[in-house]
Amino acid sequence: MKYIDRKDTNCIKWDGLENQFGEDGLLSMWVADMDFACPDCVTEALRKYIEAPLGYFKPPASYFEAVVQWERVHHGYEIKPEWICVTPGVVPAIYWAVRVFTGPGDGVMVSTPVYYPFMNAVDHCEQRKLVRCGLKKTGTSYEMDYEKMEEDIVRENVKLYILCNPHNPVGRVWTEEELRRLLELCRKYHVMVISDEIHQDIINPMLGDAPTGRKKVTAATVGDYDDMLITMAAASKTFNIAAVQNSFVIIPDEGNREKFQAFQERMSVGNANAFGYIATEAALRSGETWLREVTEVIFGNYEYIKRRFEEECPEVKISDLEGTYLMWLDFSFFFAGKREIEEFLQKKCGIAMDYGSWFRGEGYDAFVRMNIATSRENVREACDRMIRALREEV
Repeated sequence: MKYIDRKDTNCIKWDGLENQFGEDGLLSMWVADMDFACPDCVTEALRKYIEAPLGYFKPPASYFEAVVQWERVHHGYEIKPEWICVTPGVVPAIYWAVRVFTGPGDGVMVSTPVYYPFMNAVDHCEQRKLVRCGLKKTGTSYEMDYEKMEEDIVRENVKLYILCNPHNPVGRVWTEEELRRLLELCRKYHVMVISDEIHQDIINPMLGDAPTGRKKVTAATVGDYDDMLITMAAASKTFNIAAVQNSFVIIPDEGNREKFQAFQERMSVGNANAFGYIATEAALRSGETWLREVTEVIFGNYEYIKRRFEEECPEVKISDLEGTYLMWLDFSFFFAGKREIEEFLQKKCGIAMDYGSWFRGEGYDAFVRMNIATSRENVREACDRMIRALREEV
C-alpha cells in the first residue's frame, strides 16, 4: 500500500493543524481520511475524464447500477436505482434530513460518544432538541442502553434517531439482534431512523473468525423498515476519496424520498459534482483488491498498537475495533480531564488526535480517537512517543 507524504497538499489532516490545534508540526492522526494513494482505477478514470472539455455533467445510469451492485454483493442489501439520492456528502445529507423529517420542538437522538457533526446538525437546526443517550461501556466494548433510550424517546418527544453503523468513535459493528431491537423500539414510538453506514466496508477481518462468525450487517436488511429508515453511505471512507464529495442516500419509501428531493431542489443542490460520480463508480467497480490490501494494513496497525500498550503500558485501555480505522483509547488511569490529555498529547508527545470531549459523551474527557489509516512508521512513532511520555507520568 503506497504511503503518501501529504504535507503541503492542502489537506486538512496535515495542513490544518494550526487552525485546529494551535500549532503546526504535530504527528497527525486525527481527521478520518487515509495517508494512502487512492486506487489506480480512480485516478485513471479521473484522468480520462479531464482530457475532455469540463462542461455540464449528466450523471450516468452506470453510477447508480454500480451502487446497486455494491450494496447487493457486499452488504446483502437489495435496492433500486430510483431509491438513490446523491448528495455532496453524508454530513450535509444529515443536516438536510434533520430539517426535512423533524419539526419545531421535536427531539433528535444520538448515542454518545458519537461523531460530532451529528450533534452539530441538530444544534444548527432551529427549535430542535438534541437528545444524547450514552452508550453503556462493557469492558473494552459498548452496548446500546435500550431502557434509557425508551425513557428519553418518550420524555423528549424524539422523532428522529441518528444511528452510526459501524460506530464512530467506539468501533462497534452492531449485530443483527441489536439493530432489530433498536428499530422495533423506534417503530413503537414512530421515530424515523437515519443509518450512517459510511464506514460499512472497513471491517476487522477477525470479526468473521470469531466464534459467532459475525459480519457487518446493514440496518435496512434486518426487517421491513422501509417506511422509517434511511441509509446513508459513500465510497469516500472505503477508497479514500473524500475530496470528490459524493454520497448516496438510499430512501426506499416514495413519500420520504419526495420530501428529501424537494428540499434538495429548494437548496439548488440536486446533484454532486462530476468528479464524485466518476471516482465513486470506478472505485465500486474495480477497487476490491485495493480495499482488501488497505484493510490488511489498517488492522495490522490495530493489532500492533494493541500489543504495544498491552505489553508496555496496560493502564491505557483500548476498545475493541470491530469496524472503521479509528481506535478509541482510554487514558483515564493517568489523566482526569480534557486539559491534561491535551497537554500530554500535544506538548509532551507532539501528536494530534481527536479528543474524547469532542464526541460529547459523559466521562470521556481522557479518551482520544486515533486514526490508524497511515504508515506503520507513523504508528510506531506515535506509540513510542506516548509510551515513553506515560512512563514519566508514573
